[in-house]
Amino acid sequence: MNGLETRADGVPQGPVIGIKEEFEVEETAVSADAFSAKVEIEDIEVDAAAAAAAAEVEVEVEDIEVDDNCAKVENEEVQVAASADVAADGYQLLRIGGVASSILQTSSSAGLPVLLLIQNSSPANIKVVPQQTATVDVDVISQLRGFSKLDSQGKKDVMKHERPTPELKELQQRTGQKITRSFQSEWYNRKDWLCGCASRNRLFCYPCLLFGTYENVWTNKGFNDLRNLPRALQKHECSSAHIQSQIALKTFGTSPIDVALSEQHRLNVSKHNAKVKENREILKHLIHATCFLAKQGLAFRGNDESASSSNRGNYVELLNAFAELDERLERHLETATVFSGLSGTIQNDLIEAVGDVIRADIKKEIDDAPFVALEVDETTDVTNRTQISTILRYVATSEAGCEVKEAFLGFDDVSEDRRAPAIAQYVLGVLEKYNCVDKLVAQTYDGAAVMSSELNGVQAKIKERVPEAMLTHCYAHKFSLVLQHAAKCIAECRNFFKTVEGIGRFFSKSTKASRLLDEVVKQRLPTAAPTRWSSDSRHLQTISMFQSDLLTVFRTISDDPDGWDNDAAIMASGYEQWLSKPSTCFLMMLYDFIFNATDALFRVLRKKAMDFELCCKRINDTIEAVELKRLEFYSFYEQVEQKCSSLGLTDSMQSQKPARDERKRLFLNILDNVTSQLKARFDHFGDLAFLALIDCSKLKEMARHCDETKLQSLSNYAKFFDFVRLKADLIGLYCSQAVRKECKSPVQLLSFLAKNKLTETVPEATKLLQLALTIPAVTVLVDRSSSALKRLKTYGRNRTCQGHLSSLATIAIEKERLLKLRQDKEDFYNKVTEVFVQKGRRMDFIYK
Repeated sequence: MNGLETRADGVPQGPVIGIKEEFEVEETAVSADAFSAKVEIEDIEVDAAAAAAAAEVEVEVEDIEVDDNCAKVENEEVQVAASADVAADGYQLLRIGGVASSILQTSSSAGLPVLLLIQNSSPANIKVVPQQTATVDVDVISQLRGFSKLDSQGKKDVMKHERPTPELKELQQRTGQKITRSFQSEWYNRKDWLCGCASRNRLFCYPCLLFGTYENVWTNKGFNDLRNLPRALQKHECSSAHIQSQIALKTFGTSPIDVALSEQHRLNVSKHNAKVKENREILKHLIHATCFLAKQGLAFRGNDESASSSNRGNYVELLNAFAELDERLERHLETATVFSGLSGTIQNDLIEAVGDVIRADIKKEIDDAPFVALEVDETTDVTNRTQISTILRYVATSEAGCEVKEAFLGFDDVSEDRRAPAIAQYVLGVLEKYNCVDKLVAQTYDGAAVMSSELNGVQAKIKERVPEAMLTHCYAHKFSLVLQHAAKCIAECRNFFKTVEGIGRFFSKSTKASRLLDEVVKQRLPTAAPTRWSSDSRHLQTISMFQSDLLTVFRTISDDPDGWDNDAAIMASGYEQWLSKPSTCFLMMLYDFIFNATDALFRVLRKKAMDFELCCKRINDTIEAVELKRLEFYSFYEQVEQKCSSLGLTDSMQSQKPARDERKRLFLNILDNVTSQLKARFDHFGDLAFLALIDCSKLKEMARHCDETKLQSLSNYAKFFDFVRLKADLIGLYCSQAVRKECKSPVQLLSFLAKNKLTETVPEATKLLQLALTIPAVTVLVDRSSSALKRLKTYGRNRTCQGHLSSLATIAIEKERLLKLRQDKEDFYNKVTEVFVQKGRRMDFIYK
């Protein structure tokens, strides 16, 4: 039995039985003249020590009337048997024993309180059904009687607490209806051995209850004769049994046996904790190695991890390197037999433990965020399995400011069913796991029909559950499509880019040509990626920059046909002729301008923390720049002629005027095509008109007039906002000189509110800023997750299990979060250890 704690009124309470004094009751009619009130007594536990200490533990329900069929004892978890009888002292007894029916109707005479005797069982969630609100107390006397049966630590726990000294207001002496004597608590001060029991309303001898070997009134029934109290006190304290009990109480813990047991227990605990501390220090090295390898995306296992192997894998070899600087780790690795920490199972458990700690930190931030946006993509790994990656975007706000975050949640294999209903069900399951279904305001996918189709795609299934989840396609992907389609629509441009790609392949497939390129140009051509227009941009700009040197390379090859194979010589001759044309120079310079404008936009769109409002502004700026270029043909053409003259390039056409007119037509067609593609691809800004409400460059104008139509564009998110308060908040912000001076973007404005503790002053404006920053403009982290998958699951590492792979990717992608968590090293190691030990390790990692 564990120790008892005492309330202010002297009634003991403790972990053996929980006490609740005031209960709210619900009255239900039982019959015309009887009512019942349900009282729940939860978390009542009688452990093995308590069962051994006492034959019964009593729970008293006072101030109730028990009528026929009005009292009931119910135990939902442990089946019990109860029998009712009338005990001495006027209690209705309900004895709860071992097994039988779980519900018993009892009956008794009216006016008797109920006393529960819980005998040698461990009931939980007991429900007592009296007629009115009841007070539940515990009989401490029965617990004190079992003192001798406790172990050394249990006895110490009991001795830590004071003797029970309740007021015993009901302990009175009556003559008829008149109270002639009542118990005074002063007697406790006079007799340091006297104690009382509120549930029995009687007095007892505290030393004799603990150490007495003989039964008497002071240890059995208790004393309640106030008229003879002084004489009984004097008689009892002169008895031999009482004196022996007092001596035992005063000398408790000083006897050789008690001291030996106590010291042995202390030594055992100290030895255990010392071992745990050493084990945890060893585990820190294992966690450190796991974090390093996972963060760097390196393999853990080796082909041969035996002791005789010269390469036992990165994990084992890294720990061996640590051991050279740490004698304790070296000794552990050499001598450990039960838990060395080197097995594949331990490695996987550590990886998943670190991943779980990172995901728990993500969940904590998401719980505090008002909105989330979903980003989903799928890719195929080296084993031809379809892996789906999920990212949640949200705004983390603190007193230090705000930060737009995108959190990677892991990979999952969806190869078995890639249809929209199955993927939608998976996505909703992820959202429910992180308790953010109701916070979802936007969803972004890779553009495939199964993902983003308005009719049957995943986004449509999600919107059925969350109507506010607006679909936004990745702006960076859209932008690549704009430039690709613009190039394909015009025959001259299509042939031009095919030739540019061919030059890149010519050098990449020939080591001899590449060596010549290094000697002459001293620059390699960038590799073009078919799905990334920005790579074509770099490729073309490099050719334009080194056009003269490339002409030299191709002339060298074509002038020495004997030193090269026929295909190489023919291709070199063709590329030389192509580079020598003024029309090629014209297209290079035109697309050089286009790429200068679009690459700047592409870099903006690829930023992780990009907000929609800034994206819209930069896209409009790019469209305006391309449209203005239409008016500059003649100055542009003069620049082309100057470059052609410097390179010695001449037109084969006899007349210059037709060439200029033809190139003007092509010039205008290309620019108009790019402009129209941009406008067509980014035509849904009407749904995002509310973003103009937080355009920090126009705060002064909006202070004079708040556009109602832009407020109405928030109707899709109406459930999140109080529009009257929102308008008032925005006008208040617009009129602030401090806001106009310091805030140049929505991120700066939200950080200004957070740092100055103004988020509660303008709560609706704060939510609008958080909403605007949460809606994703790009899926940067999704693309990075695909790249991480290719690094982690390679041809040589294709047996990585799914959970292991997901945690590895989480650590590798969320490395910034990992570094932040590791700033408090002890806290981080403790969190990982707590997760790790739940996996059932045989080594001691828990302190006593």
